[in-house]
Amino acid sequence: MSKLFIYVFFLFLSACGVNQPTQVITGATMGTTYTVKAIDSGVSKLQIEQVLDQVNKTFSTWDPKSELSLLNRQPTNQWIDVSSELFFVLNQSQKVYQQTQGYFDPGIGRLIDAWGFGVVKVVQKPNQARVDELLPLSSIQYLQLNKGRVKKIKAIHLNLSAIAKGFGVDQVARLLKKHHVKDFLVEIGGEVIASGKQRDRYWTLGIEQPSGANPIAIVLNNQAIATSGNYRNYFVWEGRRYMHILTPSSGLPASTDLASVSVLNAQAMMADAYATAMMVMGSEKATELAKQLNLSVVLILNQQHDFKVVKINP
Repeated sequence: MSKLFIYVFFLFLSACGVNQPTQVITGATMGTTYTVKAIDSGVSKLQIEQVLDQVNKTFSTWDPKSELSLLNRQPTNQWIDVSSELFFVLNQSQKVYQQTQGYFDPGIGRLIDAWGFGVVKVVQKPNQARVDELLPLSSIQYLQLNKGRVKKIKAIHLNLSAIAKGFGVDQVARLLKKHHVKDFLVEIGGEVIASGKQRDRYWTLGIEQPSGANPIAIVLNNQAIATSGNYRNYFVWEGRRYMHILTPSSGLPASTDLASVSVLNAQAMMADAYATAMMVMGSEKATELAKQLNLSVVLILNQQHDFKVVKINP
């Protein structure tokens, strides 16, 4: 799913304590940038990029040779063996699809391409007839999973953009933990996971406010956070402002009362998926979902000439 990210400002606090060496590694991946900050780490940039390259080789819709691209070209009604990573993410995607009542649906790849939000570049937006034609081929409910194999019941195209960056964050975190690194922060395109502390304090970051007010400070206690927003990247269609995220049930661009959603979770991939779904469903249903799943969420509501910050389960 063509997910948009707002800027996240890291507020690294100075604090008393022993000055341990902080390793900072930056680079590019998945069409965006990444930053890894680790205390007393021996993990190299090459090791990190090997992990990220594997994520790209599995989930990229831009690479025609990726595992996901190959799956999208497979015929229907045939069981296909997939990697453990792809099976895991598809299984978690179906879980979030059920939890969000379809507001998170990575099975709408054909619609994403039709709107020009994916790999395919379009000259004009699709008309309603074209959207109606693609809707029956656009849902992850038409994908069956069984013991490392998948089967497409209909000729759907999967787009895992709204969960893959978070998965990449989690994979880098696993690499660091495997090498016994306890204190680190990993960020890819605004998706963040933090472990341990920096200078005797938990990692702290700030969520940018569209009003220009000071960033909202968030302390990450061995948690991940993902933010989805529309106030920097949007388009105007038929006189209305829309985000580059589709409402799966209608196949049309979403337009809600939310300027951004930030979700905290133990896993960046889950925070990523929930944030996307909440942006599409709007503040009322997002609040209900957060309470139902006991998620810590920061909503920024767009109230015409002002913005309102709502914190749920802080």
